[in-house]
Amino acid sequence: MTTLPATSRQVVFPGPDRIELDDIDVPAPGADDVLVRIRKVGICATDLHLLAGHIGDPFPLVPGHEFVGEVAALGDRAAATRGLAAGDPVAVEMLLPCQACPRCREGRYNLCDADDMATGLERGRQYGVNVGRDVPPGLWGGYAQYLIAPREAIVHRLPRGLDWNVAVLVEPLAVAYRAVARAAVRPGESVVVIGPGPVGLLAAAAARSAGAAPVTVAGTRANRLELSRRFGADVTVNAREADVRETMIEQTGRLADVAIEVAGSTAAQQEAVTLVRRGGRVVLAGACGAHTTVSFRADDDLLTREIDLLPAFLSAGGFEPAIGLLARGDVPFAELVTHQFPLDDVAGAFKVIEGREGNVVKAVLDPWPDGDPADPGHA
Repeated sequence: MTTLPATSRQVVFPGPDRIELDDIDVPAPGADDVLVRIRKVGICATDLHLLAGHIGDPFPLVPGHEFVGEVAALGDRAAATRGLAAGDPVAVEMLLPCQACPRCREGRYNLCDADDMATGLERGRQYGVNVGRDVPPGLWGGYAQYLIAPREAIVHRLPRGLDWNVAVLVEPLAVAYRAVARAAVRPGESVVVIGPGPVGLLAAAAARSAGAAPVTVAGTRANRLELSRRFGADVTVNAREADVRETMIEQTGRLADVAIEVAGSTAAQQEAVTLVRRGGRVVLAGACGAHTTVSFRADDDLLTREIDLLPAFLSAGGFEPAIGLLARGDVPFAELVTHQFPLDDVAGAFKVIEGREGNVVKAVLDPWPDGDPADPGHA
């Protein structure tokens, strides 16, 4: 019989620029619920913006949407409908869609319009972003030891034996796959990725897996550009040292069929439309801020070149291909995770990320730094 935990340790943002560590009671899962023991959770730039109060007013909040773990316990209906059992390694999508509104029914559940759920959760519900800790049972963020997945949650079984430091990349890789899918990348098409952060590096890998060739990665941090070669890039351009458009034409002989922008800046978005051929596709996947505006030359950049501008929001439909690519093991995903921290050192982790210390690429939190008797070390 599964022994349920009495409490869960959590990181809480009670208000802007405040970080606390607290325990919360863990109730027995309901009939449709899955209780997940978090094994690793990635730190996303969104988490830093949440702490600063730049995104909505979600406080008090348990952050963390890039989490993976294993089933600690689950209700009878959840076991029957999901085909899961205690101990199964899982990833849970950050979105909590209703699956019944028009957008959900057409497969765009990242745009879920539900706002009258029995759970009391509202439209656009996202783990670790906008579901407050004061919404019962308060287990809505991955910076924790345990998390609840209700009926609405989308839960994926992970392959056993997949290292947690690889598995933890499933959510950002799913975001990358969403961008590649929005662009409808076809084999042999040229792709340029702007912004070699974690999602940008993973976008290069996702584009390569879709058959893109050549793949160009443009950015300003030399260590990440070098790493991008191991994630599928044929050409890299340091934008501080060379003109991206000219270098790409020189190295590949043409403009790109597809540009994927993940830098999260208006300058990068404006540049993206200049890097694709006439009739090309530009995917805008980097968040620039709620009150930010971007301008394009309406005729010269868009109209007369008939460029398709395609925003890509979050990860809908991306988890399945992401899990497949992670499981294949033909990309050195573990190299992306450069730093690990315990839950009680979130402030230290954020300092490293903000200061770009130690060539940090991806930092993750370990809720069990001293080990857990039930932890096999990997999925």
